[in-house]
Amino acid sequence: MREGADAPATGLALSRAFFEATVDELLSDGYEGLRDHMAAGLVGAGSECLGFDDEASRDHDWGPGYCVWLDPTDWNKAGKALEERYRAIASRGFAGFPPRDNSSERMGERRVGVFPVDGFYVWLLGTPGLPSTVDEWRRIPERALATATNGEVFLDTSGRFTRVRRRLLAYYPDDLRLKLIAHDCLIAAQAGQYNFGRQARRGEGLAALSCLARFSEAATHAAYALSRRYAPFYKWASHGLVALGPVGHGVREALEAALAAWRAGNVGLAEGEIERACHVLVEALQDEGLSQNDDGFLVAQAVEVNSRIRDGELRAEDLMAPATA
Repeated sequence: MREGADAPATGLALSRAFFEATVDELLSDGYEGLRDHMAAGLVGAGSECLGFDDEASRDHDWGPGYCVWLDPTDWNKAGKALEERYRAIASRGFAGFPPRDNSSERMGERRVGVFPVDGFYVWLLGTPGLPSTVDEWRRIPERALATATNGEVFLDTSGRFTRVRRRLLAYYPDDLRLKLIAHDCLIAAQAGQYNFGRQARRGEGLAALSCLARFSEAATHAAYALSRRYAPFYKWASHGLVALGPVGHGVREALEAALAAWRAGNVGLAEGEIERACHVLVEALQDEGLSQNDDGFLVAQAVEVNSRIRDGELRAEDLMAPATA
């Protein structure tokens, strides 16, 4: 593996450098015209698409690679041939890095190569076309929406790929976003503010740990929803809080401190840090005008946020039930 100051620092940087170095060869000998109506970049599954990859990430599905997205007509005419050419180019490795490990292909998941635009989004979202109703949005797992909107687009002369991406990046419809926030607040209150301390003082260590984990997930997800960002796969969600601004930073700091206090056996201090995370969320709700309530117990905030949902059926749904797939 290449070492040195000039080596790409991340998978995304490596992908862009590989694309810029090989796109002319890929589109040579009759394919030059595709450059005027295609898209390319690195989007999809994998920590490098989030910008979170490190040395440990390089043991699987990492290395030189990028995606090319073709409009339907171009895909039907040239997709398979261009994919064969891409694979030949990628097999050489790049900039001292060996060919990309594509172990995910053994499970039917192809992360790089040549794709039809529509087929790529169907693969990620499980549905053709953009969701247009609240029910359609709810059926798509949030991690899939995060996967479809991460990474970087290096080139889009067609505009087809970016049009879909731009709409997805606009986030959920307002009513569904409010339902997500209300649900998160209720779960956070139940797991963290109410049950964690009770279970810890009973000596129910596993139950207390479960409460802290559920609180952490709910508070983390609330920070994403307040920031209008899709939460990624669970193992990266807390890492991604740092990119969400003050609300993300505040929640992460409080959660880290709560975990440290719990590990040290200081239940009271852990409870205090849980309340600090809740305070960050209440302030964010108030700053956006979603709450005029100063109650730090997040059940009260959940009720107020839920009351602002315009759709009567959605507003009446049980707040304990997950709002999306």
